[in-house]
Amino acid sequence: MEVEKSPMHLIAPRSFVSQEMREARQNHRGMAFWLTGLSGAGKSTLAHAVEAVLFQKNYHVAVLDGDVIRSGLCSDLGFSMEERRENNRRIAELAKIFVRSGIVCLCAFIFPSATFRQEARRIIGEEYFREVHVHCSVEECERRDVKGFYKKARQGEIRNYTGVSSEYEAPRSPDCIINTEGSSESDCAERLLRFIELCAST
Repeated sequence: MEVEKSPMHLIAPRSFVSQEMREARQNHRGMAFWLTGLSGAGKSTLAHAVEAVLFQKNYHVAVLDGDVIRSGLCSDLGFSMEERRENNRRIAELAKIFVRSGIVCLCAFIFPSATFRQEARRIIGEEYFREVHVHCSVEECERRDVKGFYKKARQGEIRNYTGVSSEYEAPRSPDCIINTEGSSESDCAERLLRFIELCAST
């Protein structure tokens, strides 16, 4: 899939409200937390649970979720490796806008490729990017089969499905690991919440 590149003459206007000004008023930093893991690991569940708590604590927070992005911004993309890379790039660019606006952005996607995740880190910026591995074995994810996708993948109804017919490259050195297979939902949410508050503190 070929993506049209932006004309070189485009120049983004400079805002009179800087990221630092927004963060000072909000009393927290803009950060992107890249939640990666297999389908069924609990990424979206965790992200939305933590979002609700952060909102109550007056954080400016947003969740980017795979199903929502795929049904809108990236509805034109399939699941080939090239299209997944473009999906990853669009998410990273969107998250970058949120981060520069002083928002804590929780990105809950499979993000199967280590190379793609590194590219997202480059786009958003090392200082504002944290990789969170929501760890759960493929056996447990398939047992849960929350959306019924594993069954369809095993039956050949879904092609290029991560964990079945497409590889998932687990992070080697993530900034945080949340093991949803061996801990309760509340314990996992509390661990992620503490990590976010530590990273986003001004």
